Amino acid sequence: MSEIPRKQTLSLLFFSIGSFGLSYATAIIFARALGAVGYDDYAVAVSLAVILSTLAEMGTGKYALRVMPAYVERAEWSAANGYLRFSTGLILVVSLVLAGVGAAWELFEDGEFGDYASGLVLLFLPAMAWVGAGSEFVMANRAAIRSAFVTRLLVPGSTLVFAVAWMLSPYQLTPTGGVLCYGLGWLVGLGVVYVFLRQTTPLEVFEAEADQRGREWLTRLRPFLFFALLVSVLAKIGVVVLEVVAPAEATVAIYSAAAETGAFIYIVAKSTDKLYLPTASMLIERRDVSALLRAGRERRVWLGSICVGFLLGVLVFGRQILGLFGAEFAAGFDALCIIAVATCVSTMASLAPAFLKYVDRQRFVIVATTAAVLAHIGLCFPLGYYYGATGAAISYAIPVITLYVTMALVASRELQKLEG
Repeated sequence: MSEIPRKQTLSLLFFSIGSFGLSYATAIIFARALGAVGYDDYAVAVSLAVILSTLAEMGTGKYALRVMPAYVERAEWSAANGYLRFSTGLILVVSLVLAGVGAAWELFEDGEFGDYASGLVLLFLPAMAWVGAGSEFVMANRAAIRSAFVTRLLVPGSTLVFAVAWMLSPYQLTPTGGVLCYGLGWLVGLGVVYVFLRQTTPLEVFEAEADQRGREWLTRLRPFLFFALLVSVLAKIGVVVLEVVAPAEATVAIYSAAAETGAFIYIVAKSTDKLYLPTASMLIERRDVSALLRAGRERRVWLGSICVGFLLGVLVFGRQILGLFGAEFAAGFDALCIIAVATCVSTMASLAPAFLKYVDRQRFVIVATTAAVLAHIGLCFPLGYYYGATGAAISYAIPVITLYVTMALVASRELQKLEG
């Protein structure tokens, strides 16, 4: 397509598949080394880290995809420099506060800090948040390949290298050791994303005097923060709820493996969507509806084909894939199938929430997503208790499918308004 280079789209697709392979291989290594109970502790710690790091980003990276291309196109270098500095400082302050609160909670609950996976992961929150937001700044600079390289290949690849090195050492792997490998991967990514950000940002941005619009930016990025946080909670909170209500110890690990497998197609959408978003921002500014429709049609064709292939692969080989984690993980097959269907629906409509935020329907997006999160949590407690991993998958699928179908319908109506 003319607006979105096909070569870049294929490269991002390749990176997404590679990212899934690296992350999946790491998860299998950890599951086999730790067993279902130990992997349970590791999965809960990582799920909490993902939620907290998303909160620490404060939506700065998501809003950068909307505003930085516009600043550059209008040569508003001072505004671009100011927003970059504002985002960096905000992420540092919030991540340190969250890490401090989490550490205090660990001390209050367990009486000591540093021996538990959920405590250690807090030390890596600033790095995780900076990599997440920084990669989106790089993406906003139209360096999609470099951005994807960091988040999709470098971070999971480094984690895998550290995991293999640990396994080859004479020390037995523990959940805390798994978290250490995970955190070191993010530290490697932090160094590289800084280099890429300096390379891709126009020199005029750094030379300009920084604008001071902190209050304005804080107000404007809140919808992006809330949505990103809600999506992270929607994806990860099932693990946390099952940790509380599941009667069997292995239930959390089984559900986590199923969710990890079912997330493959969403990783593809999340990576490639970031290539579309800066262009979508400019097309909306120009009110070029025909270009938006053309890009959307081409995206649905190739992404729909991948979704169909993914679902067929899950149905035919799902048990064997889960069996790679260990024999007991094959019990998550039903949960995997349910999650895969829900993820494919959300993948096909994954651009809808961003479009709605870009046309000032933020309130609807936040309210609808909040309702989906609350529905998931509310359903997960009884369904997770009685039906384990399958129940948690059902409690995830119903709100997710409803949410994304609704947002796709509303986005279609807003697009018609934009055209009119």
